Amino acid sequence: MAADPLITGVVVVYLLIVLGIGVWGYRQTESTEDFLISGKRFGIWAVAFSAFASIMSGFGFIGGPGLFYSGGYAFLWIAIVAPLAFPISWFVLGKKMRLMAEVEQILTIPDAADARYDSDAVRFFVALSVLLGVISYLAVQLKAMGFVLADILGTSELVAVVLATVVIAVYTIGGGMIAGVFTDLIQGGIMVAGSIVVFFYALDYGGGFQRMSRELASNTPEFAGAFGSFPVMLALSWYFLFTIGNSGQPHMAHKLYMIRDVKLLKWGAPIAGLSYFLSSLMMLGIGISVRAGVETGALDSLSNPDMAAPFFLSNFVSPIVAGVVFAAALGAIMSTSDAFINIGAANLARDIPESLGMEYESDTQELWVNRLGSAAIIVISLFLAYFVQILVGILGVVGWALFAAPIVPLLGIGLNWRGATREGAIAAVVASLLVNLGLAVGSSVYSVSLPHGVVAGAFSLVVSSIVLIAVSLVTNTYSGEDIADEIYRVVVA
Repeated sequence: MAADPLITGVVVVYLLIVLGIGVWGYRQTESTEDFLISGKRFGIWAVAFSAFASIMSGFGFIGGPGLFYSGGYAFLWIAIVAPLAFPISWFVLGKKMRLMAEVEQILTIPDAADARYDSDAVRFFVALSVLLGVISYLAVQLKAMGFVLADILGTSELVAVVLATVVIAVYTIGGGMIAGVFTDLIQGGIMVAGSIVVFFYALDYGGGFQRMSRELASNTPEFAGAFGSFPVMLALSWYFLFTIGNSGQPHMAHKLYMIRDVKLLKWGAPIAGLSYFLSSLMMLGIGISVRAGVETGALDSLSNPDMAAPFFLSNFVSPIVAGVVFAAALGAIMSTSDAFINIGAANLARDIPESLGMEYESDTQELWVNRLGSAAIIVISLFLAYFVQILVGILGVVGWALFAAPIVPLLGIGLNWRGATREGAIAAVVASLLVNLGLAVGSSVYSVSLPHGVVAGAFSLVVSSIVLIAVSLVTNTYSGEDIADEIYRVVVA
């Protein structure tokens, strides 16, 4: 069933505005630097809102309520405590990433890894790992947009996903990161305000958290516990992966290149963290209130947990508010998609070819190859989104792990410890790929999983960090005072 025409109208108007920003961004994009890091032209509010919005994205707005609905209060270990990740990321990486962009021609995360370790092998394997994560996480965004648009327009999910892909393609291939950051700034404010309003709608519908918790406890007690219906180690693994692992998310770390004045970085963490916390209220309110309604028999069980947010917004929130929140969710998804597409395109068109010794004849040629790479990333992710039947939230965790396991040790540790060596970096990134891909294949093909609910991504992050430190302690290539002078000053700053 199609949503209220007023909701549809608000969303369509917003999409037209976003497409307009994409056209404007195309006209502003004159170089590869503009396309990938927006020419380092933005202030702290734009960068902080862009960082929080890219982390929230469709995973938070659609997958978050779905995980609260399917697991009870367990998802609090991500949704409410995850804002702690922003101060950690800013402290560990913020200043150093921005300073590196001043002393080297750095446009991507593999660029930074190459600058730190002076190794084409490190750059290649980091680019490969990020590329795989980009494809997984972009599929999350497409699936999320499919859920939202199918409910709004009354179409099948396939038609909605294709439509969403066309909109994203027009928006991202042309506008690049400039369009993404400007849209983030606009829709970030809408996300925060809309989340707070919808949170109170959910409290009103459910009669407050005390009543909802009591209803959950009386019908399905495990939903009301501190760890919900999920194993304790699963929730704690999520907590570890999403707080420490945030420093390894390229769509967040990438934003640190864009700020025009490094002195403003200290304000980014509180702005981004508080914004994420306020935006998390909606996913908590919707997921728990809908679950409580199902447990008491007031609502029918949802066919798919990821429909919790579209269902509640369409049926229990005023059309204007629902339309604005739907629009904000779509804006967040598209802006995050923009970041992923650009990052993935850079891996395909810049990092992997250059790590193999290939060079472009001009910046213009490189810019157009990046745009072609963007189109390829979109097509591959669309295939994954349509043919892989998996919850939006779970697919998001997979993508998050593929980012965190190699980047946190190589940059989070390596930019703060001059003892990290080239051999340690290569060993760590290869270990992260082998563990992540090995556990993914084992889980899907052989139904093999880690004991006690331990998340594979958290395990691979621990393994790769240990490997970096252990191998670095017995090797010494490109560490200590052997690091290039300009990079050494960044490491010890």
